[in-house]
Amino acid sequence: MPVRSPVKETHRNYFNNLMFQVEWDLHQTVLDEKRIPDEWHRIARDRMPQRKTRITLRVEEDVVKFFRKMGPGYQQRMNDVLATWLHGRLAALIEGPDARDVAAEAFADMSRPRLGDVELLERGLTRDADGVLRDVETGAPV
Repeated sequence: MPVRSPVKETHRNYFNNLMFQVEWDLHQTVLDEKRIPDEWHRIARDRMPQRKTRITLRVEEDVVKFFRKMGPGYQQRMNDVLATWLHGRLAALIEGPDARDVAAEAFADMSRPRLGDVELLERGLTRDADGVLRDVETGAPV
């Protein structure tokens, strides 16, 4: 990694802190309210079609009947349901034993990050809600 000037390092750290706050804000709305923002529904409805892959898939008979009865385009609707489930899993809105969202777990017990928290983490430190610095591994005050 190239050596950065002190000014560039300061801006990089500030940028990292701000991005960490933005990421926390985005996740926290979903975690706090246990709901998907209304805008996401629009994005899901208006999403761009992606390249498709032909597969052979065994699906329960009643599931196929249900989707076929909805008329033409039933395969796309089945794809949309699967895509929605995929994004729900990735957003940790749908939980399961085999795929937990690391970010959701990390943010679950955190308060909103403050400026300087990224640098603290790089030094193996964290700051609790009262501002006390602690060692990340032991939790002991510093």
